Amino acid sequence: MSRRFLLVGLTGGLATGKSTVSDMLRARGCVVLDADVLAREVVEPGQPALATIAREFGADVLRPDGTLDRKRLGAIVFADTERRRRLEAITHPAIRDRYLARLAELQAQGFDGVVVWDAPVMIESGGYKHVDRLVVVVTDDATQRERALARDGDRADVERKIASQMPLADKAALADYVIDNSGDRVATQAQVEKIHGVLVREAEISRRLLGRAMPLSALFPIGMGIYGRNRVDVRDAFARLKAASPRFCVVAHHWRPSGNFVFADPGSDGMSHAIEAAEAVLALKAVGRRFSQLRQLVWQWPTQWQTRLAPLPGRDVRVAVMLSGGVPPEGRVAGVIRDRIEIVRWVTDADVLCLYRRPEKNGSLGHVSAAILRAVLPATPLR
Repeated sequence: MSRRFLLVGLTGGLATGKSTVSDMLRARGCVVLDADVLAREVVEPGQPALATIAREFGADVLRPDGTLDRKRLGAIVFADTERRRRLEAITHPAIRDRYLARLAELQAQGFDGVVVWDAPVMIESGGYKHVDRLVVVVTDDATQRERALARDGDRADVERKIASQMPLADKAALADYVIDNSGDRVATQAQVEKIHGVLVREAEISRRLLGRAMPLSALFPIGMGIYGRNRVDVRDAFARLKAASPRFCVVAHHWRPSGNFVFADPGSDGMSHAIEAAEAVLALKAVGRRFSQLRQLVWQWPTQWQTRLAPLPGRDVRVAVMLSGGVPPEGRVAGVIRDRIEIVRWVTDADVLCLYRRPEKNGSLGHVSAAILRAVLPATPLR
């Protein structure tokens, strides 16, 4: 049976507000599977995991009524990495079994919304590789410590817990979407609503194209059909791409000669293989981006931008240029680079937002990418 829901991982760090975000997503109709809730269930009296924990860490981690003394066990494992890993080796398999059983139930029910897997160590355990999209909740250092101290009251204990966790910046680097919970609830709610809307939309599009919910990516052949060069029949290319490789599951295409293609997201590890397979079919170089990356390009345009372009006639067009390789900091030029082209922001080392004052005649978006390449090529050997 095809899975009709999009599976989204949600994680963060100590006192970053992951539970707040989880509650907001639940209020918007998401089904939230909470690893902490499952973790409590698998160590209830009578469960095999609890007996194993008592043998491993000693009977002192049990209360007189036979339940687990979480604070005492926490003091042991947060101070010793190896013992924490041993605890995870005991509890994680049991938690995963319950998690998979719940997913199977939702699939059997035909649920077609967004399922959120809320887990604090999703990245450390490698579980993030098995979700469709990953959302990481972060705060600045001062806010994290202030909130953790207000909750726990022991500064040394707070510092020990934060030191034992993976740095938030490293988690954010792996995320499809990052929610900054440093501000007030209203600001966080706005971010949650925006991201939830995109996740629902991606699930809807993939169900329409594939009959199931899954993450999507897009492929942009470089120079295909531009100015009459590199002419390729888009429908023929689409058919050949579909037959090319199981690593490149292409599902849709744009009708324009430039031939942009939609394909099932192969994940970060599989993106280069998918691009290579497409390049072999098209005999053209190509750039691939996940839908989440494309959405970030839309969101990153400054809310208030005062252009420095000269007052020439024409229509202002926002353009995102995606490069096939990263540009080092010294090569990321900014500002006006041509009479009608201004670099507004580098979103990543390979994605740049530009403003193009397009003339009524002889204007082309290709002029923008060509200008960007000429500007950065001295510093970066891009293809």
